[in-house]
Amino acid sequence: MREAYKPLRLLVAVLLGLLGVVIVSRWMAPHEIIPWQSDLPTAQQESKTSNKPILLYLTAEWCGPCQSLKSTTWTDPAVESALRSYVPVKIDIDQHPDLARQYGSEAIPRFVVIDPNGNVTKSTEGALPPSEFIAWLKT
Repeated sequence: MREAYKPLRLLVAVLLGLLGVVIVSRWMAPHEIIPWQSDLPTAQQESKTSNKPILLYLTAEWCGPCQSLKSTTWTDPAVESALRSYVPVKIDIDQHPDLARQYGSEAIPRFVVIDPNGNVTKSTEGALPPSEFIAWLKT
């Protein structure tokens, strides 16, 4: 009778091993360090008060390049440092299609810099590695 359970034990052991790998990889994965806001009107008030421009990041859960930014650009300490001069706002275009239309999200990820008066000063689209993102911020 015990011989009949050997394949089942092996299957359970393999599944537990895979579960362990998934848990450890999630735990060890880099995490975003950007203090994103999600409410644009609140960010606009902060922008006016602090006299910092807004960095608007248009994204979506289904966007592969956007997801890759979570473990690259948004985990980089130099990017976090550069964004201290901005009010960073992350907007999901599926939850806020009005903002997506207003700020032109034909392609995502899309980055838009808005001055404290609400004027768009520059924008770009596409996933940027940390060094390129910082260089774009400085242009």
